[in-house]
Amino acid sequence: MLSMAMQMQEMGDDIVFETFHHKNGRSYTCVVQNGQRFFLDSWQTQEWQPFPVEWYSQGRVEREATIHDAPATGTNTETNGFADSEPSGSGMNNVEVDDIDLTAGMGSQSDDRAGSLTHPTRGKLLTYVFEERRNIHCYFDDMSGSWIKLPVSWEQHHDFVKPLVEQIRETCPAWKDKYDVIAALRCSNYDLDDCIATYFTIGDTGNMDTPDRVVGMNTDQLKKKDDKIKKLEAKIEKIKPDYVEACRLNKVLQTENETFKDELQKLREKVSELEVEAKTANLRVNAMQQDRPKTARPMTARPVTARPVTAKQKTPEAKTPAPEPEPEPEPEPVGPVIDEETLKAVDVGAKELDKMNKNLKSLVKRGFDDLTVLVKQAREGVSRLGKMDSSTSAELDELRVLYRKECMQRKILYNKIQELRGNIRVFCRCRRDDRVQCAINFPSDHEILCPNPQGGTKKYKFDRVFSPQSTQDEVFNEVLPIITSCVDGYNVCLMAYGQTGSGKTFTMMGPKENPGVNIRAVSELLKICAERDKVQYAIKVSLLEVYNENLQDLLTAKGSPSLDIKMNGKKLVVQGLTEVQVKTVEDIKQVMDKGDENRSVAATKMNSSSSRSHLLLMIQVEGVDKVSNATSYGSLTLVDLAGSERIAKTGATGQTLVEAAAINKSLTSLGQVFSSLRSNALHIPYRNSKLTHLLQSSLGGDAKAALFVNCSPDIENMSETISTLTFGSNAKQVALGKASQNVKK
Repeated sequence: MLSMAMQMQEMGDDIVFETFHHKNGRSYTCVVQNGQRFFLDSWQTQEWQPFPVEWYSQGRVEREATIHDAPATGTNTETNGFADSEPSGSGMNNVEVDDIDLTAGMGSQSDDRAGSLTHPTRGKLLTYVFEERRNIHCYFDDMSGSWIKLPVSWEQHHDFVKPLVEQIRETCPAWKDKYDVIAALRCSNYDLDDCIATYFTIGDTGNMDTPDRVVGMNTDQLKKKDDKIKKLEAKIEKIKPDYVEACRLNKVLQTENETFKDELQKLREKVSELEVEAKTANLRVNAMQQDRPKTARPMTARPVTARPVTAKQKTPEAKTPAPEPEPEPEPEPVGPVIDEETLKAVDVGAKELDKMNKNLKSLVKRGFDDLTVLVKQAREGVSRLGKMDSSTSAELDELRVLYRKECMQRKILYNKIQELRGNIRVFCRCRRDDRVQCAINFPSDHEILCPNPQGGTKKYKFDRVFSPQSTQDEVFNEVLPIITSCVDGYNVCLMAYGQTGSGKTFTMMGPKENPGVNIRAVSELLKICAERDKVQYAIKVSLLEVYNENLQDLLTAKGSPSLDIKMNGKKLVVQGLTEVQVKTVEDIKQVMDKGDENRSVAATKMNSSSSRSHLLLMIQVEGVDKVSNATSYGSLTLVDLAGSERIAKTGATGQTLVEAAAINKSLTSLGQVFSSLRSNALHIPYRNSKLTHLLQSSLGGDAKAALFVNCSPDIENMSETISTLTFGSNAKQVALGKASQNVKK
């Protein structure tokens, strides 16, 4: 727009900017030159078009600013409106600030959007806050039920914003601040080209940025840290030579240590060899001494005493020497003869074996010493672990208790918030089917994750999610506080929605040995009424079905005429409906058995005994306080809706097809009611079907409502499961308002 204005300016004519507001709600940017008005067709062609004459009677024009062929002073221009279409970045690059007359806006006290900015490199800059249509990135807050603007720290991780940021950083590598990029994208209305053009126009986005904007950081802290880093670096440089010399000496010592270790090992081996040789020598000496003959042993000389020779004694006569005995021949060896070489080899082998034995004993001894040290350390470690484990176990137990307490408090607060808002409480239950593999995952008690037939997965969040392993007791305990509030004079409604065969009837009715919500609810109401001895209660039960848009009383014989709905003031009344007062659990079972016999069922491809109608168990609780004479009127409506699957999937024909069409019509009407309630529409289409008309008092704003969405675990039914979960997710966003008690004094 401004680039065209500059072209017109070069022709020597003044340009007046205007905004035309059409009565259809659209706004157009206009320029006036030489008395001729043009408008920017930003809604269709994105080009300048001559201003239609008939538009003058269909809207109004607001003057913005004037661009002169030369800088003007003291010119007042109207600045009552601003352009709706965003000027392109390339156009803004060709316009000087002094060429736009904003002195009127800056000088006027009524327009505070004009101002100035002192830039460190560009000096004083004129600024102005223009009004433009912007895309605002928001997220839906489940707690508040409203859309909230995304913080920049969250938005940088969004799948829509991440590709834009990556493209900008590839185009502008010097633009490193991701927060600055996202802020520029917001200002450019998430226009990638305009954001990049703005960056190249400015060129110094970080000149005015300081670290003070970072949480927990400021310039002084950074300066102190930088000074400390410099001192540490200088200290490192100072001790670096000492460190190098210490490393060199360490290497020399390591080398010497290895040398000494080798020499020590050699000495040990030498000692082992010498010990073996010494032992061998001792054994040889002992063996030689044992093998020597007795005659060869040395004999000790005895001392000889001299005797005197007398005269009587005669000298002995000389005798001839005896002949020497002949040497005896050596005995021949007995057994095999072993040569000398073999003996030497055996001797060497024995020495080596003894040496190895010595080394092995030494290694075993050192190993046992090391093992003793390790065992001692292990025992000390186990002792420390035992002490730590006991303390850690106590801490974990304490943390578990605190966590459960926190979860309970959060749940109580959340339930109070939901009650104050009047939101429909939505519970999801997956049927247990051992014939198929469960294709649904349950990350937590509030989330359910199912595969999307179109690819990927889809996650849904509800007030509570029940897995296939959940029991009837768990389900009933979750809705018990809502159900029992009808004793205090509240209107309560509980519905079960889902395809045929997903477990709706099992949840609401259940078998005799394991009853569902209906019988358990009435039994609990009887128990509460019996405990309150100061209040006299009367409980009445009605059972009816919506079959082909007709109301049938299930407590009367088949063939009875259909019933009609009337409004008695603000109270909805079904004329001719049978009400049975119940006082015991047996009374309840008789009523439920009679109604079950009269209910309409048929066989379809989805279920052999598919419910062909919507079943409503209506309970009226009237209590009279014996002390204050105050009377409370409460109602509990338990609805088992018919299957929500598509008609084509059921294979219905004939009368069953007519029933399926009526079922889908009433369920569609229920979805329209939820949609109107969610959007706070002025008109709620309760009368589009008999079902929604019956539920008007339960969904009209002064009641508590809860919804069960039942789903199948089979992958073949995944499309119907996703449809059911989407229905429940939409119903969760409906706020009925705070429920009110029906008490008269």
